Amino acid sequence: MQFDESRVASIVEEVLRNLAAEGALAGKTAQGASRDGVFDDVETAMAAVVEAQKKLMEMPFGKREELIAALRQAGIDHAEEFGKMAQEETKLGRAEDKKIKNINSARLTPGTEDLPRETLIGAQGISMVKGGPYGIIVSILPTTHPTAIVINHAIAMVASGNGVFFCPHPRGYQSSLYAMQVMNRAIVKAGGPPNLMVALAKGSMEAVTEACAHPAVGMIVATGGPSVVDAALRSGKKAIGAGPGNPPVLIDETADIAKAARDIYEGASFDNNILCIAEKTIIAVEKIADELKRQFCSIPEVYWLSPAEASKVEKAIFPDGKLNGELVGKDAAYILAQAGVRVDEKIRLAIMETGSTHPLVDTEQLMPVLPFVRVRDFDAGLQLALESEHGDKHTAVIHTKDMTRVDLFARKLDVTALVVNAPSGAALAVGGEGQYAHTLAGPTGEGVCTPRTFTREIRITIGQTFGY
Repeated sequence: MQFDESRVASIVEEVLRNLAAEGALAGKTAQGASRDGVFDDVETAMAAVVEAQKKLMEMPFGKREELIAALRQAGIDHAEEFGKMAQEETKLGRAEDKKIKNINSARLTPGTEDLPRETLIGAQGISMVKGGPYGIIVSILPTTHPTAIVINHAIAMVASGNGVFFCPHPRGYQSSLYAMQVMNRAIVKAGGPPNLMVALAKGSMEAVTEACAHPAVGMIVATGGPSVVDAALRSGKKAIGAGPGNPPVLIDETADIAKAARDIYEGASFDNNILCIAEKTIIAVEKIADELKRQFCSIPEVYWLSPAEASKVEKAIFPDGKLNGELVGKDAAYILAQAGVRVDEKIRLAIMETGSTHPLVDTEQLMPVLPFVRVRDFDAGLQLALESEHGDKHTAVIHTKDMTRVDLFARKLDVTALVVNAPSGAALAVGGEGQYAHTLAGPTGEGVCTPRTFTREIRITIGQTFGY
C-alpha cells in the first residue's frame, strides 16, 4: 500500500477527536461528582454541602439575590427539557403541563423578599428579628413533580441561606438529579459556591436514613405519602411533612355554573390530576346538577361516561377492588382505552356520575377521571365533602356566591388550602393571589412552605445605647 501522509493525518485527527470526546465525557462525569453536586456517599456529599453553605453565608446578602435570579433563569431556560425528561422517566402527567409547572416554580417561588424582618423600637431599646438558616436541609422528593420541586426548593432554601441534600424519588431520580445539577451550575456561574445542593448518584433507603441522621442536618422536609412523612417525624430533627389529600369540590345553587365547570376542568385536568391540591370529587347540589353536567359536556376536552362505560372504567381503575397503580397519572384517553372505551386523544378529563360511597370518591386516585355526586342540598354536600376529605386537612374547593356558606365550609373542613370560585391551582398563586410552593405542609402545620418556613428565628436585642 502506498504511504499517504494526508490519509494518515486525517485518521490520526479522527482518533484524537474521538479520544477527546471520550475524555471530555469522562471528565464531565468525574468532575460532575463534585462540581455539580453528585456524590457516591453521604459523608462526602455532606462535607461538600456544609462547606458550600458556609461560603454562602459569608457572602453579602445582595449576592444571594443574584443567585436566586440565576436559579430562576435556569429554571425557565430548561423548563421544556425538564418537563419532557420528567414525563419520560416517571410516565406520569403531561410534558407540556410539566413545562408550565417548571416555569411557575421559577417565576412564582418567593425569594429573599419573603424572609422575616422586624424591628421593634421602644423606651427600653431596640429589638430586631430576622430569619437564620437551619444549615443543611434534607429534602425528600415525590415522583409527581421531580424537576419543578427541585427548582422550587432550590430557590426557597437557598434564599433562606441553607444548603440542600436532595433525596429524589426512585421513579424520578434521574430527572431530579439533572435538574439539581443545572441549578448548581447556574449558582456557580453567578459567582456562588459549588455543591450548594447535593445528592447521591444512586439512591437507597439506607442513604436517606443516613442523611437524615447526619449531625450537620438541621431540618428534614418530606413531600410525599404518609410513610415518608411519618419517617421524617420520627427522625428527631425539625421536620416538615407534606402529606396526601383528597380535595372535594362543592358547587351550590348560587354558583356561576359555567365558570365552575371551566374552573374544575382546568384544575382537575392539569398534569393528569397528579397534583395533590387538584379537585378529586365533584359534589353538586341537586338543583344545579343537570346544568353543571351540561356545562361540562360543552367543554370539548371533557368526556361524560355513560353508566355502562363508567362500570367498565371502574373495573379498570379498581381491579379486585384495589387501585391500579399503572393508570395513575395517565392521559384520560389512555385510561378509558384500557377499559375498552375509545375517545378522541384531545380528551383531558373524564367524568362519571356515581354514588357517595363510590371508591373514586373515597380514594386519592391521582388521575383525570372524576366522580360526580348529586346531593340533596348544601348541608348534604358539606357532609360528603367532610367525609371524603378524610380529615387530611389538605385542600378543598367551593363554588358559591353565599359567603356565609364559605365561612361554614372553611370552619367545618379546616383545610390548609381553601379555594373559592377558582381552579384549585389558585391556592398556590396560579390564577390567584398568594404564594407558590410545591410543599403544602398540613400534617406539621406550616402550610405553604416558602423561604420564611426554612428559617429559624434570630432575635437581636440592643439596650438603651442610643438613648431611645
